[in-house]
Amino acid sequence: MSSTGTESYPDDARSESAESSVGVFINYRREDTAGIALALHDRVAGRFGAENVFLDVRNLTPGVNWLEEIRSRGTSCRVFISLIGARWMASLRERQPSSRTDQVVDEARREIEMALNRGSEVEVIPVLVDDTAIPSPDSLPRSLRGLATRQAERLRVTHFDQDVDRLIQTIEDIRRRPEASAPEPASPGSGQTDEMLAPHPFPGTGSDARIAAPDGHHYLEVMAYMADGGTVVPVLGPNAGKLSAGLSGLLRPTAEHLDLAEAAQYVYVVAGRPDLYRSLRQMLSDEREPSITHRFLARFPAMLERFGLPRRYQLIVTTNYDTELERAFEIENEPYDLAVYMSTGPDKGRFVHFPYERGPEAIKVPNDYSGLPIDVETYELERTLIVKIHGAIDGAMGGYRWSENYVITEDHYIDYLSASRVETLVPTQILTKLRDSHCLFVGYTIRDWSLRVFLKRIWEGQPLAAKSWAIQRNPGVVDRESWSQFHVELFAAPLEDYITTLEQHMMTHLGVRG
Repeated sequence: MSSTGTESYPDDARSESAESSVGVFINYRREDTAGIALALHDRVAGRFGAENVFLDVRNLTPGVNWLEEIRSRGTSCRVFISLIGARWMASLRERQPSSRTDQVVDEARREIEMALNRGSEVEVIPVLVDDTAIPSPDSLPRSLRGLATRQAERLRVTHFDQDVDRLIQTIEDIRRRPEASAPEPASPGSGQTDEMLAPHPFPGTGSDARIAAPDGHHYLEVMAYMADGGTVVPVLGPNAGKLSAGLSGLLRPTAEHLDLAEAAQYVYVVAGRPDLYRSLRQMLSDEREPSITHRFLARFPAMLERFGLPRRYQLIVTTNYDTELERAFEIENEPYDLAVYMSTGPDKGRFVHFPYERGPEAIKVPNDYSGLPIDVETYELERTLIVKIHGAIDGAMGGYRWSENYVITEDHYIDYLSASRVETLVPTQILTKLRDSHCLFVGYTIRDWSLRVFLKRIWEGQPLAAKSWAIQRNPGVVDRESWSQFHVELFAAPLEDYITTLEQHMMTHLGVRG
């Protein structure tokens, strides 16, 4: 390969580049692409100036804390080049921690994670050396999956000069592109502060006049618990209407009013297990855009940071089987851990933890497991944790695969309810955090099997200790009385309207506080 391309750029072009410099960070693995990295550095530095291109072996000086230097350069550059050669994937796997106790250090990986981090404002370019293919998202840790979605460049040894020229042109295009400006916070008093403190009726909702719509005090109360203490646990109900309607299409007309558990039970008994799971797979594999609720939860930590407040992370419990919530977090590039209940397979009856930064781990002893991102003393979360308590659509993550993993029929719920004590099922970190938090139940009716099982399993039929709320579109007196037995306050509101208004409150009042 050649590294003699610096003379092809005139001095005036280099001086122009220095005036509007673009910081370029070259990330590589020494056992994979060290020679390519050196040659690439020299060519790119010849175009943009050595002071604007960072490569560890070229820029580090004795006595400098090399990790902090890399971190400083990595988060201030505009372009982050990640060289991926034939040994890149093997090297990543060799350094992958096998458990939470492993102390493996992989600096190349940490550099990429910093560059991919939400808000880094770095343009990440994977550069594939020779015939190397871009890794598939499923083969990467979730903290690196964003790398596989970026537009990759090709760098061939036999066409080195030609390919580097094309890469330099890509960097030039990025240099000329206007830097994205940070969104403006909602201005205090922008038309809603006083109005928000008044009740917010939702026309056409609430089948009984005695079921109130949430008012301004309620929204401020929920906001305070979320922003100040991080003590609200959103509990998301299933999209039961869509699934039960779909399953009812397989049934006789007499089954048209069955709820989800009844419809699933009927299909399981009459048509058989394969028909039930095939139908569920077809309905759930239809990827839809994340809902307003999902997007709000994914944006929440960054929303606090935007107003100068400490990030607060949430424990989010869901009985949904689809992946819309997870996709919302991936769209926002917001890290999260996942814990999934397994109703089938080798870990049947257990939760499996899928950490953000390492491989999956089955939670074999819930009372002893401490690997979840929940502080064992304060029970504050170090990162968002999504808990799928009734299984998930067929999938794979970090080499772990599962299928037909649903708690959905009446028999499933009976088995789930009659199992051993909840402390031997649900990890202590989750159980304690859940029982000591304010729960916000959304997407549920008290008639749902999934909800009744959840309340019975977690609180063993006792009232919730912390003030909690339920949001329903058209609740009646029976709903209110049923929720009141658990000391849960019920409000009448369409879910999307509720979440939209809650976010508006936060934008306005956090702007005042920030």
